[in-house]
Amino acid sequence: MSSLWARVRDDVRRHGGWRDPAVWPLLVHRLGRSCDELPAPLRELASKLYGATAFGVELATGTRLHRETEVGEGLHLIHGRNVRVHPSAVIGARVTLMHEVTIGTGMDDPRAPVLEDDVFVGAGAKILGHVRVGRGARIAANSLVITDIPPGARAMGVPARPLPTRTNGT
Repeated sequence: MSSLWARVRDDVRRHGGWRDPAVWPLLVHRLGRSCDELPAPLRELASKLYGATAFGVELATGTRLHRETEVGEGLHLIHGRNVRVHPSAVIGARVTLMHEVTIGTGMDDPRAPVLEDDVFVGAGAKILGHVRVGRGARIAANSLVITDIPPGARAMGVPARPLPTRTNGT
């Protein structure tokens, strides 16, 4: 339980306080994840509390971060409005998601994306299907990611493609 409180404290500090609605989905996610660690009678009660708070936060912010979603340390929601993350998605450490981001399944594939550590996803971007966004990649605003993005790449467009890397002197 002490690690839960440490994560909550870090989440609140990273988002500038309790009043920032962007931190609320993270706190609800932490609550949901901690439910599974409780003994049976408390687990049921905590799960009901999780369900009610998740619904309230979704109504207030439009953001849904399911408790089943694997989330690494340091997830940062910028603005935290209308972010939708599939329960099967995997989000690495120090990932930043802007508002209006969707991380979900594709039309023909029920598998969800994996975002490795240190990924930045711009406002309005959609990452769909069984794709991997590599460590340190940057996804531009309003891009549609439906194929893997290599580590360190900067990708943009519909569909998103990695931009050519610039070398010194060119």
